[in-house]
Amino acid sequence: MSPDPAHRNGPAPETPPVRLRLTPEARAALTAALVGRPPGSGVRLWVERGMRPHAQMMIDHPSVRDVPVTVDSVPLLLDESSLKFLLDAEVRYHSDPARAGFEVVGPFLPSATAPAPPATSAALAPSTAASAPGSSPGSARPEIEQKVQDALRNIYDPEIPMNIIDLGLIYGMDWDASGGLTIRMTMTSAGCPVIDALTQEVAAAARNASGVEKVQVEVVWEPPWGPERMTDFARRQFGYD
Repeated sequence: MSPDPAHRNGPAPETPPVRLRLTPEARAALTAALVGRPPGSGVRLWVERGMRPHAQMMIDHPSVRDVPVTVDSVPLLLDESSLKFLLDAEVRYHSDPARAGFEVVGPFLPSATAPAPPATSAALAPSTAASAPGSSPGSARPEIEQKVQDALRNIYDPEIPMNIIDLGLIYGMDWDASGGLTIRMTMTSAGCPVIDALTQEVAAAARNASGVEKVQVEVVWEPPWGPERMTDFARRQFGYD
């Protein structure tokens, strides 16, 4: 959609620092996975980009494009373009058969198990009328809107490692007389090439989270989006505060 807002008017950003943690279980599992592998092998870790970015891992040989680091004695091969998504992330390993395997969670990656950062007043504008479930058109449904907001935290700007709630792209939610929901959202730039895909993703996530069948997304441009619309959490992550 647009460049990282923290660097929009400045020089090209430097390579993000590597701040990555392994849980004891993850360290033990990765150490065991490397036993018997050829010398120099490491754990390749990268992030598949998109509206729902997710981390991938595999045992591999190092390449010239890697950022090699060692965390808790485990050699990691990090994809440089993924570093901003992996900042302050934690690699976890679950042995429970119901969810066995690795999981990478962090402030720049969506996760069903990771706690969402606390919401602030900038995260979502209130509905246009006072809360009165089942009453007049435009009335808010706070519990449903909270479920929708939580679901939208798992949708990310394809080019910026931050979810659309904390970026401040969701301007509000309105209800019609029949109980249909309209989500008002904006983009970081009018030339965003993924407007249609992103609005469809938002509508689908809202329907699934709320149980409301009639959900539409209205793209608005006023007031214009700017970094001041981000939550305190996002502003700290991008170095504004």
